[in-house]
This record gives sequence, C-alpha cells and structure tokens, in this order.
Amino acid sequence: MVLLEVAEIRTEPVSGAAVLLLREADGRRHLALWIADPEKTAIMDAINEREPVRPFTHDLLARVIALLCEEEPQCIITKVEDGIWFGELVLGDMHIDARPSDLVALALRLPVPIWCSDEVISTAGILLDAGPEDAVEEFRHFLDNVSPDDFGPGPSTSG
Repeated sequence: MVLLEVAEIRTEPVSGAAVLLLREADGRRHLALWIADPEKTAIMDAINEREPVRPFTHDLLARVIALLCEEEPQCIITKVEDGIWFGELVLGDMHIDARPSDLVALALRLPVPIWCSDEVISTAGILLDAGPEDAVEEFRHFLDNVSPDDFGPGPSTSG
C-alpha cells in the first residue's frame, strides 16, 4: 500500500472540470482524478477547515464513523478500470465500495490516511519532477494535453 497526500485541486483549462491531484507521500508519483463540483467543494472545505452551519453528507458520515467505529477506518483507492476509479472504505471487516473523491473528502474530516494499492500508483501514477515549480509546470502541461475522454465516462462517475 502507498500513502497519499492531497497535493492540490486544479481546473482543467479546456472543459473547466476539477482535477484532484494526490501525491505519493514518500515519492514523486501523483494521481490525477477528475472530480465533480460537490466533491471539489467538500475537499476544499476540509482542507481549509471550513465548518458548515449544518453538516453536509461527508461531515455527517465522518461523525457517524467517529462515533460508532472502534477501529480507525481506512480509505483506499483500489483500482482504475476503463478510466473509472474505484475505492473502498474499510470499517473493521467491512469493505464498502466508494468513489475515491468521497474517500478523500471523508479522510480529511476524520482525519485518517489515504492509501492506494501498489498497482494503482504503478499504472496510473504520473511522475513529476522533484522541484515544486517543476511539478506545477509538469501538471499544467499534463492538463493542457489531457482530455476528459482519456479517463472514461466523466467526472460524476470517475472520481
């Protein structure tokens, strides 16, 4: 398993779609996931530690998990198949299918680590240069040349 960190959320210049960039904690590989606006907002709210007046879905689920689960939950990105990303929320012995964007929003609220399988980082990882300026430029180049069609049916089902 590979530990991931949220690097940033970018807007793809052609379509305006949001792209979540996750970075390998002890390396240079990144994962780029197309995400829908509600998940983008949920992730940005968690990153910026914004508390809603009333809990949204990710806030509610995080509170329920924190209250009812004795073991620390695990948020794992498990595979990419035909451009669609898959993940699991692991609660004890239960493995619950989840979109990776929802897992990230949840993991940031609990807070728990975000993991991915070795296969995911090996097959879908983007190798970026070590310097932060170079990494940003490389990612911008990636966004300039990528199309949503490269990732499958679209942001509502792939993140």
